[in-house]
Amino acid sequence: MSHDDPFLADLTAAVRDDPDTLGLLLHGSRAAGQERPDSDYDLIRIVTNEAYEARRQRKALVEKVTPDGQHKADVLYQTPSRIESYVSKPDWYTATYLSARILFDRTGEVGTLLARIATEAGKISRERLAASYDDYLNSFVRSIKAARRGDELGRRLHAAESATALARTLFGLQSAWPPYHDSLGAQLPQIEKAQGWPPGYLQDAVLRLVRDGDPTFQQDVERRVEELMAGKGIAHEWGNELEPLKALRFGGDR
Repeated sequence: MSHDDPFLADLTAAVRDDPDTLGLLLHGSRAAGQERPDSDYDLIRIVTNEAYEARRQRKALVEKVTPDGQHKADVLYQTPSRIESYVSKPDWYTATYLSARILFDRTGEVGTLLARIATEAGKISRERLAASYDDYLNSFVRSIKAARRGDELGRRLHAAESATALARTLFGLQSAWPPYHDSLGAQLPQIEKAQGWPPGYLQDAVLRLVRDGDPTFQQDVERRVEELMAGKGIAHEWGNELEPLKALRFGGDR
């Protein structure tokens, strides 16, 4: 997204003149720089409690507007107090706020809230690291067992699930909240650099896990993940149960 976007400049100027507006966030494809020419502008307009309540009563908390008759904007209304509740309870919406760009912040409160969301979500992601790692290994085990009995559907589905758990594990290791799937590719290079992965390995690994779940490749990924985690002092709770599955040999690529 260009910082010289005239549509955003006009929109920001308009909300700045509204005393009930405390902040304006841009999220979605335009915030990530992945927009098409016809992409909508996804916005969160942060207003006072009184303005929010008035809109709630009018059932106008979500708007689809075309201020200039050309560009479309989807606007969600929020308040600082509602965003505050997200700080200690990260969920699917957390990635929206972590990837958002601040267009207007009347008092600095909005920036402080987003920083707190990032910090707390990162802490919680780290606290869930052991569980995420276990989820990854569980999916790996189920996929390899499915491959052993010739169950292609089970192998592929469990391998795909392992990719999601792997992302949570690797981001948790960095005390970071994972992004939405469609933004994962852009952030994996940072994870690779921080954790010593070969450049491009993780994106290729996730693609292969989702695409075909080749069991021999899964074994290679699991070995690398286990070595990484052990090097950070994080042991799994599977004991020697994984060893027979890691030792299996499969004929040819799948």
